[in-house]
Amino acid sequence: MDTLKNQKKIVVADDNANICELLQTGLERAGYVTACVENGLELINYLKNNQDIDAVILDLVMPERGGISVFETIRSISPASIIIIYTGYTDYKNSVYCRAADAFIEKTDGLARILEVLNELL
Repeated sequence: MDTLKNQKKIVVADDNANICELLQTGLERAGYVTACVENGLELINYLKNNQDIDAVILDLVMPERGGISVFETIRSISPASIIIIYTGYTDYKNSVYCRAADAFIEKTDGLARILEVLNELL
């Protein structure tokens, strides 16, 4: 396993516990260090306390501040972090947030697509 990849840290922000668990397990098997938070407010607090995050996988629709409402805050707190929007709402595909993100992945694309994008961007 690539030791540089082992050092890459990813936080998943998604209110669906099953998706969080699936992504965390898959990302860790691929050699990434991961954490999950269930809403935008938790994500902001997490990023404030963990300045070395390489990528954020961000659901757009969550309780307690969704991805849209925290997008700019993520960029200001963690400007070096790659932001990957991971949503089931395809209507957002052409939104300003999706264009500003480093990648847009529909939830139907699954873990394989996330790993592919992470390998390209990290």
